[in-house]
Amino acid sequence: MERNEFIKSLGLGVALVCTGACFSACGKKSDTPEPDKPNGGGVPSGTTASVDLGTQLLTVGASVVVSNILFIRTAAGNATTSFAATQAICPHQGGALSFIQASNYIQCGLHSSRYTTTGSILAQPNDGGTTNALKVYPLTVSGNTLTATA
Repeated sequence: MERNEFIKSLGLGVALVCTGACFSACGKKSDTPEPDKPNGGGVPSGTTASVDLGTQLLTVGASVVVSNILFIRTAAGNATTSFAATQAICPHQGGALSFIQASNYIQCGLHSSRYTTTGSILAQPNDGGTTNALKVYPLTVSGNTLTATA
């Protein structure tokens, strides 16, 4: 084999190896939550967020997102049991979560994963992947202030 032919064949071999590595890195959609989402889409530990019950969450079914925490009024009254607080980012691939009052569940805007207000999974993502249960945060009420702590 002449040197010219050897260099050409070497170049083709290197190109094929690089192409194969690129395709294997692209891969298929992951079945697991995205590793780059801190806390699986939850908020960092120790984070607190608050809402004013005098101006927010006035009616059963109302919801609001503060500091990546989804607050939901689930019942009348201002006891902590009248509210739920979950992560506001889907653990599957980081889509925004919102409370669907008419159906009484939390849904992801990206792949339609559905969850209860207690964080349990009702439906897996419609892209063939899987999701995890939502993080649910403990609540306290002081006067008209509802606070969730991660």
